Amino acid sequence: MRYRITLAYDGTDYFGWQMQASHPTIQSILTMALERIEGRRIVTHAAGRTDAGVHAEGQVVSFDLDREWDGIELRRALNGNLPQDIRVIDAATADDDFHARVYAIGKTYSYRINTSEVSNPFLRRYVWDFRHKLDLEKLQVDLNSLCGTHDFIVFTVADSETKTSVRTIREARLENEGELVTIYFSGTGFLRYQVRTMIAALVELNRGRLKAGSVDELISSGDRSLVGAPAPAKGLTLMKVEY
Repeated sequence: MRYRITLAYDGTDYFGWQMQASHPTIQSILTMALERIEGRRIVTHAAGRTDAGVHAEGQVVSFDLDREWDGIELRRALNGNLPQDIRVIDAATADDDFHARVYAIGKTYSYRINTSEVSNPFLRRYVWDFRHKLDLEKLQVDLNSLCGTHDFIVFTVADSETKTSVRTIREARLENEGELVTIYFSGTGFLRYQVRTMIAALVELNRGRLKAGSVDELISSGDRSLVGAPAPAKGLTLMKVEY
C-alpha cells in the first residue's frame, strides 16, 4: 500500500536529503526508521532533494508498505524511531500511482536574513547573518522582476543535468520583522541552488556590487559568472509542496 507523509526537519547536521554511503542524510535516517517498522527494504521518494544544511517544514515523501497503517499510528511509529530534528507532521494512504516528486505542481521556499549587527543565538541555525541593512523597497522591486516564466540558467550550477532551465515563479515577496527579513518564492519548480543563488544576487544588487545593473539584465545575459556563490544553506527552508 502506498503512503504519503509530510516531513519537517532541521537540516543542520545532515548532508541533504539524498542518501549517501558515508554521511547521514534525511533520506537515510527516514529509510532506517521505515525499515525498522516494516522489516524489509523500503524505497522513498521526496518532492525535492534539499541540499546539505537546508531545512524543511513541508517536505512530502511517498513509499510503499506491506502493512496497513492508520495515518496517526504511522506518524507515531515513525516519530518514535526518528531523531528529534526530523518529525513526521502528517501521514496518510495515497493513490497507488502517487509519486511525491512526479505529482508535485508547485513548491514554496523561504529564505531568512538577519540584518542585525548582533547574531541571535536562537536563530543562528536558520538564518543568514548578513549584518548589513537592505533597501526593502528596492528588494521587492527586484523580486517582482523574477516573477514569470524565464530561463533561470544564470542562477544554477554550470553542469546542471536538467533538460531545461526554464522555470516559472508565481510569487516572490518579502516580510520583515525588525531586522529579520524573510523572502518567499513560490513556483512550479526550482533548479539546483536556484533560490540560494537568487538570494545572493538580490543582496549584491541591493548593495550595488554586481556588474549587472538589474535582475532583467542578469536573466537575459545567461552568464553565471556575473553571480557569485549561493547564499548560505542554513537560511533556506522548503515550506510546502503543492499537488
